[in-house]
Amino acid sequence: MPDEQEKSDPQAEDKTLISGRVRTSVRKRMKLYAARHDVNLQDLLDAALDEYLTNRNA
Repeated sequence: MPDEQEKSDPQAEDKTLISGRVRTSVRKRMKLYAARHDVNLQDLLDAALDEYLTNRNA
C-alpha cells in the first residue's frame, strides 16, 4: 500500500516496466503533446493511465 508521500508525489514511487502496443496515431499524438507541454513520454503515460484508472475507481 503506498504511503502518503507516494500518493502526493508520483515521482517518489518506484517504477516498473510494462509492455504494450498503441496505435501509431496515438503515439504521434502523445509525442506532440509531450513536446508542447515539456513532459517526457514516460510521465505522460503514467499520468494518463493513473487518470484513466482513477476515473473508473480502480
